[in-house]
Amino acid sequence: MKRFVLSLVLFAFLAAPVAAVRAEDKENPYVKTREMQKKESEDAEKAYEKTLKATRGAAAAPAKNDPWANMRGGSTTDASKSK
Repeated sequence: MKRFVLSLVLFAFLAAPVAAVRAEDKENPYVKTREMQKKESEDAEKAYEKTLKATRGAAAAPAKNDPWANMRGGSTTDASKSK
């Protein structure tokens, strides 16, 4: 019986610091930083998915006109042949 009681007391002394460490986890700056990083990562992932959805449905960019085409003299096909 003495051994049983002694083992219970010893177990209680060993278990108390473990419970205290778990209680401190919420106040630990490392844990807070880790939670913030996780939240930022999730936010970035949501923004990425939103951008992908927006760009997949978009039409291709329209062909750009050359504003200097008239200044070069001749058509653009002539200029490309002379090169």
